[in-house]
Amino acid sequence: MYLLERFRPVSTFSLFRLLKKIILIGVCFCIHIAHAQQGKVLGKLLTAEGEIGIEFASVALLTVTERNTVKGTFTDVTGDFSFEQIKPGEYILRASMVGFKSYESDVLKLNLNGSPINLGNILLIADAQQLQEVTITSQKPLIEQKLDRTIMNVENSVLSEGSTALELLEKAPGVAVDDEGNVSLKGRSGATVMLNGKLTYLSGAELTNLLKGTNSNAVSSIEIMSNPSAKYDAAGNAGIVNIVLKKNVKTGLNGSFTVNGGSSRNERYGSGGSLNYRGEKVNIYGNYNYGFRGETEYLDFTRRFYDGNFMPDQPPKRTSYQHTNTNEPLHTHNFRTGVDFFLNERNTLGMLINGNLGKYTHDSKTSNSMIDQETGIPLWNATSSNYDKQKWESITYNLNYVHRFKREGQHLSADIDYSSNSFTSNLNLDTRYLNDVGEPLGDFSSRRGYVPSLTDVYVAKLDYVQPLTREAKIELGGKSSYVKADNNLRYDTLYNNTWVPDNLSSNHFNYTEYIHAAYVNLHAEWGKVSLQVGLRGEYTKTRGHQITTDSLVNRNYFQLFPSFFLTRKLDEEQQLQLAYSRRIERPDYGDLNPFRMFRDPFLYYEGNPFLKPELTHTLQLSHTFKSNYITAISYNRTTDVMNWLMRQNDATNTTYQSPQNLSRFINYGISFTAMTELTPWWTGSHFGNVFRNIYEGHPDGGDFTNSITSFSLNSQNTFKIAKTISAELSGFYESKTVYGISRGRPYYAINTGIQKQVLDNKATLKLMVNDIFQTRQFRRTARYENIDMYTHIRLDSRMAMLSFTYRFGKQGLKSRERKTGSEDIQNRVGG
Repeated sequence: MYLLERFRPVSTFSLFRLLKKIILIGVCFCIHIAHAQQGKVLGKLLTAEGEIGIEFASVALLTVTERNTVKGTFTDVTGDFSFEQIKPGEYILRASMVGFKSYESDVLKLNLNGSPINLGNILLIADAQQLQEVTITSQKPLIEQKLDRTIMNVENSVLSEGSTALELLEKAPGVAVDDEGNVSLKGRSGATVMLNGKLTYLSGAELTNLLKGTNSNAVSSIEIMSNPSAKYDAAGNAGIVNIVLKKNVKTGLNGSFTVNGGSSRNERYGSGGSLNYRGEKVNIYGNYNYGFRGETEYLDFTRRFYDGNFMPDQPPKRTSYQHTNTNEPLHTHNFRTGVDFFLNERNTLGMLINGNLGKYTHDSKTSNSMIDQETGIPLWNATSSNYDKQKWESITYNLNYVHRFKREGQHLSADIDYSSNSFTSNLNLDTRYLNDVGEPLGDFSSRRGYVPSLTDVYVAKLDYVQPLTREAKIELGGKSSYVKADNNLRYDTLYNNTWVPDNLSSNHFNYTEYIHAAYVNLHAEWGKVSLQVGLRGEYTKTRGHQITTDSLVNRNYFQLFPSFFLTRKLDEEQQLQLAYSRRIERPDYGDLNPFRMFRDPFLYYEGNPFLKPELTHTLQLSHTFKSNYITAISYNRTTDVMNWLMRQNDATNTTYQSPQNLSRFINYGISFTAMTELTPWWTGSHFGNVFRNIYEGHPDGGDFTNSITSFSLNSQNTFKIAKTISAELSGFYESKTVYGISRGRPYYAINTGIQKQVLDNKATLKLMVNDIFQTRQFRRTARYENIDMYTHIRLDSRMAMLSFTYRFGKQGLKSRERKTGSEDIQNRVGG
């Protein structure tokens, strides 16, 4: 009895396995029989000359009598199409493409033996009249809602001209950009910025300069992903904002050029162009953009010193009033060039070079007056001159390959990248001290610094898509990256007219990082239900070596990042979606480097080599009505949240900021997006968000909770004035907010623009004005322990720009989309 009971589970398990095998064999047999009785239709669409394959053409199989669609598909990059698993019967094939006359075949007869029908080459005849009509009227809607993202199509927007990619972000639904260029999404800071589906491997400051130097007319659309799928890197706790740059979509030899000019507090101008040639076997392309951005900003810092913790009913001992004027000219050169070789109808090999070069000067004058609050007498006034000249060069080399299998939708892509990034900074800080009547107090102080930074990035990436059925597919992929950064900051101070090394402020920091990732993503549809489930695993190994103090920080960890999307259509006009994802935000390389950057002798910033990555759980329930109205309820919880915190030394009247890990950050709220067409000549998109942010932490042994309920509004309106003239008006409003220990006051901005098509619609003339009333100003208050600080930053945001764009070459078909694998890490490169 004992033996019988002991082995009974084993026998039951064996019987279960045998039964499962029998069922599996039966299912496979049935599938085989079914497939044997089904046929295949294939062919190739070419231009009338028979030279160029027509990509993305619509092809459909129709019933003979009712002309109902049985199956539909699109041609691939070489013009090929195929239909599989077609039941025996009679069909008609129809093919259509913008700019061509539609094609309709004779009756196709599929026999019971399932023999394939190969239609061979099908020539489509160009339709000049149709092409002209589409050129005038066809335009994507400003806002599109997809399964896992919201898309803002800015390519034809008036407001996209004459500004920068950074300023465009401020107009996207739910996106906010602060004075340092940090991007938040629906009230959550830490959004990851991508270019063409990949990150940029740059530090926050360098990414800001890159986006400031990228002309807005180079941007096609902005994609907002609150819950990205497992296919994307897990970085970005607030989600991903993807800036999609324009691609040349024409065949033959064609291109465009743009010139713009205008002024804010200083002049701004830029120019650029693109050239593309596509033949049957090769596609050669390139573009270049130059931009100059003169910028002047005003910054005020008021710091109160209590010689102890801040008490609301206690007057301060001393107050520092600091005012800074900055002159910040920025020159940028962005280029992109490459070639695609169409080896055959299923294999494409490409090479690509991306480049970003620039120089930036920070020239500021600062006055810092210290007042004794008990007597009201100035103790001293420090006047500082801060001159920092920066140069950078970032070049990425990419080799890419795509193989399209015979089965529709099945393909394999691979990328190998090498990215070289160099950054240098030469800075000088001179300070003189004066008494209350303007007489010198002792000797002046002088500091100089040299900051060379070198970062190399190596990335290999592989993605594979396998259709399972007509309604289901699986995506698999892997990625490995290696980053090596070397930052050697050297400071000298002037002592007795001799430069002496400042070893306390200097720092040499080396950083290496390995990230190995793999993902699986399953997408399926059953009638009114769509499901996407994904899982991504990432192994991270880092080594930060502070050579100056011989301090070493090693970390290695493995994390799983699931994602989930479930969509249910309620009827023809409504649908519900539930989305969940887990994400990570790793520290920027510069944030890990403990070097110091001085604004003046009493205010500086330094990194933290002990920063830990933060982890976020994101949950969202949304309802869509008529594809024009979207309501979303979201909840997000982040642990070890990274935040720039202030510290203060009352004895030396010094305040400094460094990134720290707080305990947690909680964000929840409700948002509403609406696309409206109030009249045939007035369309718009509008976004509103009500949210609550809660920060909790224990910095320096303290204990604080900072929370507030906020709301934001964003509205974009387009007006059709005449056949070739249109105008736009946009604006946003942000209420009181919190960030770490600080609180921000409300601010808003209003923008407008007008455009006219000229030269037979081959050129566009646009005039736009950003921040008409110059109201985009940041006011913040921070009060915690002995910190009591007020900040007022007046950006150079009011700007008028006039731009002219001319397009040449014949209209044609979409060219191959080119992405690299290395852009995922670039926004974290130290500089």
